[in-house]
Amino acid sequence: MRKTVLFDLDDTLYPELSFVKSGYRSVAVFLTERYQPKLKDDKRIYEELMALFYENPKRVFNRYLEACNIPFGDREIRELVDCYRKHEPDIVLYPDALQTLFRLRDLGCDLGIISDGYHVSQRNKLNALFNGRLNLFGRIILTDELGRGYSKPDERSFLMVKEYFKTDWSDMVYVGDNPAKDFYIGNEHPILTIRIKKPGTVYEGTEYLEGVREKLMISELSELYGIIKRS
Repeated sequence: MRKTVLFDLDDTLYPELSFVKSGYRSVAVFLTERYQPKLKDDKRIYEELMALFYENPKRVFNRYLEACNIPFGDREIRELVDCYRKHEPDIVLYPDALQTLFRLRDLGCDLGIISDGYHVSQRNKLNALFNGRLNLFGRIILTDELGRGYSKPDERSFLMVKEYFKTDWSDMVYVGDNPAKDFYIGNEHPILTIRIKKPGTVYEGTEYLEGVREKLMISELSELYGIIKRS
């Protein structure tokens, strides 16, 4: 049977930490332009932002401005968040991602993406990662573009892909990384859920939603070809 292989984006096809670093570099430049001469070394600002992120990824911009004794309100934080979210990222795919996608396509698989996250950021990531090769995917769904409530583990985006490719649940595969939302769909429908687990990823230690685990686990995307070919 023809397989429909769907992918998450962040920490599945590329390392999400690279987007964080890229975003903080853009924010560091923004801060030097906004708060000169008090802030003038964007490389040092970037290092300080990353240190705060590693300490605790919450409210990094608030904590940074507080540490610098710079008055701020909601407007200033929104500007920094917008800079982070809307920047053109300097990111690349995992080394084996593109070859794996080509091999799966040549095997006759339909390919798609279902990804949560702020839709402008996700579009910018896709454009940076695939650089004209987005036609590899027959269907790309960014749940934020659909509206509130569509983010995983909501099943509607999976149903949309199922209908688009005119496939059966049992011929669908979803590859993701986040235990809190990527694999619960396998509890509702007979989709083969596969977790790619690498050290240092954002959701590496996250607990599973209601204890629902993936059907299979891999450490490299290149392992997918053999799994799909045998299934």
